[in-house]
Amino acid sequence: MKSKPPISPAAQLKRPKSIRISPVFFHVVNFCCLFHQAQSYAVNWHITPSLMAQEIYSDNIRLSPKGAETSALVTEINPGFSVIGRTARTTLNLNYRMQNLYNAGGNGGLNTSNQLQYNSFNILARNKLFLTSRSSISQQNTNNSQIAVDNISGVGNRSTVSTFGISPYWTPTFGHYANGRVAVNYDTVNTGTSSSSDSLSDTNTLGESVQINSGSRFSRVSWGLSFNNTESFRSGGANNVAFQNASAILRPYINKHFNLFAQGGYSNNSFDTITDSNNNGFFYTFGGKWTPSQHYNIEAGYGNNSFVTVYISPIQRFTWLTTYRDNSIGLNSGKTWQTALHYRTRRSIWSLTHDNDTTTTQTLLSNLQIFSNQDEFGTPINNPQANPSAINLPTFNNEVIVRKRWSFSVSFRSGKTTLSSNAYNENRVFQVSGNHEKVRGINASWNWQFAPKTSVYLQPTWQETERDANTSMPDGSINPNGSKDQRYDIAVGLSQAITRKISGRLEVRHINQSSDLNTNDYQENRATATMFMRF
Repeated sequence: MKSKPPISPAAQLKRPKSIRISPVFFHVVNFCCLFHQAQSYAVNWHITPSLMAQEIYSDNIRLSPKGAETSALVTEINPGFSVIGRTARTTLNLNYRMQNLYNAGGNGGLNTSNQLQYNSFNILARNKLFLTSRSSISQQNTNNSQIAVDNISGVGNRSTVSTFGISPYWTPTFGHYANGRVAVNYDTVNTGTSSSSDSLSDTNTLGESVQINSGSRFSRVSWGLSFNNTESFRSGGANNVAFQNASAILRPYINKHFNLFAQGGYSNNSFDTITDSNNNGFFYTFGGKWTPSQHYNIEAGYGNNSFVTVYISPIQRFTWLTTYRDNSIGLNSGKTWQTALHYRTRRSIWSLTHDNDTTTTQTLLSNLQIFSNQDEFGTPINNPQANPSAINLPTFNNEVIVRKRWSFSVSFRSGKTTLSSNAYNENRVFQVSGNHEKVRGINASWNWQFAPKTSVYLQPTWQETERDANTSMPDGSINPNGSKDQRYDIAVGLSQAITRKISGRLEVRHINQSSDLNTNDYQENRATATMFMRF
């Protein structure tokens, strides 16, 4: 395992050994932000209380292997509310749900879970100073030996995760000579687990970024300076993670179709890794950009970090941007691809993307959108990650993850019918454990409104997870031959709008998961009756 770069004694004095702050503190801060916004300006409030009641029957409530199934009837009562606030200087969006489950997992008890998603944007000084904040509360699998996508089934291997983030930023202008953006980001993740080395640590992340670009005074040449630094402090003695990058670029313009550029900088990242995906040091690139038309251009640069970028947009509804990189310095070194294709017609939207990134488990948790792409019942709508515990959160440990992901999606609307589908393929390399995992899948959704207030839907999903030989299994064991999980999930339902504020739904679902790991091999059939009310 590669060790982290040596740290000077002076720097060590500045680095806290451990930071622990109660998650209650951050939700108090959230409330104060809401109160301040309401008092400062006349907010256009839209507050919508709601209540959802469900009866759920499962023939395998504990997701047990064949022959050990246990059936159960679960009652769910979820009061909640949504808040949308807008002023000339503030936008705010908050969703909250208190999930109350009786007999979840067949345990005969009453379990209560909180789920929250909060985002806000504030203009503190017009065109100068801004503030964004965000928060979430969710429940996640603490291990993937038994994947449960909700709190209803499973054996209770779940933990409540609270996140909070705040980001003030300043956008100064220096006459017509330069424009800038200076930002500070603070994020915290609290997992509710122990602080042992094999569990996910509570983490506080502090980031700074500075971007300065040339202004309109520079007509024949442009320049830019950037600095980004992010450091995560983990509790319980776990190793910290730091990402840092500084760069400068100079771009003289030969004519309106062609320009040259010279770029250089320094990359300094610090985290435990046993792969060669990160190399610290100085980098440089020299090249040019040719723009013969507004519909397409090509840019290429050569150095110890080289790249080629092609942009194509023959019509307004079609754009395609592709970049090939061969980097010797920085994160994701080596040969990588990035592409983004988007096409829109009157009735359909098409998208193809491929990306490479280096992230952490805590960052994935901070970016989870708990209430996004869901209907009023909480069902994913065209969600490319319909199984969030398996896709968004591949591990509940202190991992740094290098990912390569392809994704293709299409949606089509015609009259009373809506069709959507998404296919994905993701390769993950875990930098601490060295495990290699491949996840591929496809999901689709068909909705047909065959009557003015009634619709039927079909939602099939397939996902396969493949782990290389000699890597850790979800239960902590080492499988010398590798392993593979396959999951089929299909739901059929009927939705009915009873009144303007009351709706109901009936759904049947079948899940079949086969695995080389016995505890991850099960089938479940589920029937659900739901009533949803807004007030």
